Amino acid sequence: MITRRRILIVNTLIAAVALLSATTITSALAQPAYTQLVKATAATTPGSIQLSVTTGGNIPRFPDSFIQSVLVFGYAWVNTNNGQGLVAAIHPSFRDSFQNPNAWHTHTVVLSGPTTASNFCIQQLGTSQGGLTIINNVLGVNTGITQAGNFIPNVGASFVVQKDPGCTATGLGVKVLSSVAVTH
Repeated sequence: MITRRRILIVNTLIAAVALLSATTITSALAQPAYTQLVKATAATTPGSIQLSVTTGGNIPRFPDSFIQSVLVFGYAWVNTNNGQGLVAAIHPSFRDSFQNPNAWHTHTVVLSGPTTASNFCIQQLGTSQGGLTIINNVLGVNTGITQAGNFIPNVGASFVVQKDPGCTATGLGVKVLSSVAVTH
């Protein structure tokens, strides 16, 4: 009798762990529609650059459950020939900016090649100030060339940042969720 009871308890525990694991994996893999890019644009004027992404769903102004489940979520405009880019990012678990630290803000980045876990490594992360707008499924950035650097993006992407020991400069890797060519 005790043996059957122990087996029943063990089987119940195994089933509960499996159920919890399946739920965690499913929610970690479920990506909201705003992670899927439809279009990315870039335009320049003699002192500024205007960037935008259009996504498959409305972009949240503040962290939702998906954004809270990752270290960093954002949209990037990158020149894949030299790794230079600008990102609009949101990360509720830590502060690294004085420009709207609890919501969307911008950073300049320099990326390098992949590791086994990440599509890119963050080599350098800089500060930047840009005007951000979110209207339904479109996020726009307007920033000065002095803030963004003199780069011409050719790819737009949605991404998450993850810890990656293979990224030796910062320990941070980038996992691309969706990408499109930038139209100018």
